[in-house]
Amino acid sequence: MSPLRYDLLDTALEPLEKLGPLMSNGFVNHVPMAAEALIAMGQGEAAGKWVAANLGDILPERDPVAPLDGSIWEGALGDPTQLDAWRSFFRHRLASGAWEPVLDQWAARLAPGLFAAAAHGIIRVGHGVRALGVEDTALRRRELAEGLALWAGSYQPLPTDLDAPSLNLTPAEALLQVPLVPAEHRRNSGAITTALEQLDHADRFGAVISLINVQGDLQKLAHEIAAEFAQVFQDRVHTPLTAIVFTHAITVVGAILNIAPYVSDATARRLVSYGWQAAAGLHAAYSEYPTPGPGVLVPETPDQIASAAVPHGDDHVIKLSEVCLRFFAASGDERFLMVPGHARAMLPTNSCAEISETS
Repeated sequence: MSPLRYDLLDTALEPLEKLGPLMSNGFVNHVPMAAEALIAMGQGEAAGKWVAANLGDILPERDPVAPLDGSIWEGALGDPTQLDAWRSFFRHRLASGAWEPVLDQWAARLAPGLFAAAAHGIIRVGHGVRALGVEDTALRRRELAEGLALWAGSYQPLPTDLDAPSLNLTPAEALLQVPLVPAEHRRNSGAITTALEQLDHADRFGAVISLINVQGDLQKLAHEIAAEFAQVFQDRVHTPLTAIVFTHAITVVGAILNIAPYVSDATARRLVSYGWQAAAGLHAAYSEYPTPGPGVLVPETPDQIASAAVPHGDDHVIKLSEVCLRFFAASGDERFLMVPGHARAMLPTNSCAEISETS
C-alpha cells in the first residue's frame, strides 16, 4: 500500500467545518470517517476528491447554542434535542489543553451506551483520535468533539445484566451462546437502532455482556472478537442491509483499538466489554439460521483491497476495507481479506465517487 499522507487530512476535512452530523435523510454523516479511513489505508490522494463529491446530502450545522450544563449530563444522555448542546459542550471542553483526559473521562461514562447512533458515535471518535495521535490540529479536535457529542446525544444502552456469572468464554464460544431475537419480534426493515430495541425479546440477552472476560490480553481479545465477526460477515451477509449491519460489528472494534492507547486500561477494557455486547446485539437482531451467506470466500491481497475501495466509493466499503487491512496486518487471519470483496459485491457503488474519479 502507499505511504500514509496525514498531511492531506485537514485539507480534506475543511469543507466539512460548517456542516453538521446528519444527512438530509436523517442518517449519520459518514464523510469525515471515510476521509480518515482513506488516509489510513494509504489512499490519501483520493480523500479530498472523495469528500468534495459527497458533501451534497449533509445538512448544514445549525446556529450555535449554549453548551450543555455539565452538572446535568446524565439526564441529557440519549436526548436528541440536546445534540447541539452536547456539540457546544465538547467543542468548549476540547478547545485547549490536553484532549486525552477528556476522552478518557467521557469514553468511560458513555461506554454503556456505546451503540449510540448504530455505534457511529464511537466510530467517529475512533477516527478522530487516530488522526489526533498523528498531529494535534483544530480540525481534528473538532472531529473528536463531534464524535463524542453524537455518542452522548444518541446514547443507547442495550439490555445488560452485570450480575450474570462470567463464563470466561472465547469469542467463538460466546457467539454460539448469543440468543437471537425471534422472527416475529424483529423490526429489521428500518433503522438499525430500531432493530436493536427488540433485544428484550431475545432470551436473556442481558447476560451476553458477561460471556467474555476482558481481564486478559486486551489486544488479542479485540482481534479475536473482530475475527469472529469477519466470519459472521461471510456467513450472514446476503443483502445490502446485512452488509451495512455487520460492517459495524467489525468497525466498532477497530474504533475501540484506535481509542485504547489514549485512555486508561480500565476505560479500554470497559469499551471492549460493551463493544462485544454491541456486536453481539447486531448478531442477535439480524442473523438467520440456516446461514444465508456465501460462506468461505477467496481472499484478496491487501493492495487489491485498498485500491478497489476508492473506485467503489461506498463509505461503508471504505471504512470496512481499512479496518480489515489493519486487523489482517496485526493477526494474519485471512478472513479479514475475504470480507471487503463481499461487501463490495453486496453494496452499490457510489456514483459520486465515480464522478470524482473522472472529473
